[in-house]
Amino acid sequence: MTNIYHISYTPETKEISLFFWGCNFNCLGCLCKKETHNFLLSEHLHLPFEEPTVIADSPEQFISFGDLIKTLDKLEIKKVLLEGQEASLDPLYPQITQALHKRYSSYNTLCSNIYSLPSLKDTDEIAIGLKAVTDSIHKEYTGKSNRQVLANFISLNQAGLKSSVASVFIPGFIDIAETENIAEFIAQVNKDIPYHILPYFKSGFNPWRHPTHEEMEAAEKTARKHLGKVHSWKGDEEMKYEVVKIF
Repeated sequence: MTNIYHISYTPETKEISLFFWGCNFNCLGCLCKKETHNFLLSEHLHLPFEEPTVIADSPEQFISFGDLIKTLDKLEIKKVLLEGQEASLDPLYPQITQALHKRYSSYNTLCSNIYSLPSLKDTDEIAIGLKAVTDSIHKEYTGKSNRQVLANFISLNQAGLKSSVASVFIPGFIDIAETENIAEFIAQVNKDIPYHILPYFKSGFNPWRHPTHEEMEAAEKTARKHLGKVHSWKGDEEMKYEVVKIF
């Protein structure tokens, strides 16, 4: 049995998202505390801006490797995102990515906190969720030190694997100062790595608010002092393509 509990598909771009359960962090603002399925499904688009009232239930249904292949065989696939909580923890991750390459010639992107890494032989790109560079902030937010994360970040760059970085902007916590720390760290490793700054959406029972457009623009401006490829998301961007649930 895999750790995959949800699959979504974007027909126009032929992109599959595989959602894996299980994580080695306990992030205070993890969106899975609000909803475990893809927020881009039409029935979930309203959820990011809603006040959290409960903690979402853990998934109870998972898909076997064989049923995964049977499900994907029905679709035309160009790209695969391996995400959810932490896809890298699935013991079948290497087998899954190898099958994706061999069967569909897909472009495989792992979304990961890179605290621990599986075999990346059949991974084309890694989208790194870097929570914080300051270790005390990282520990407070995730429950873990970031020393291994930063070491793995450097190793991945040295290995030449294509990568990008995303962090969440949280007013009053992971804000302008820490965003600049993250940008400086990335620049010290490789100034060409793209950096995406995401807005915090309320999830779990935390005191933080959603950032304003002005705060997100200020964060982007600050990061651009160190990096050339920076983009900030406001959270109200228009959906370009329909996303549908497969499993």
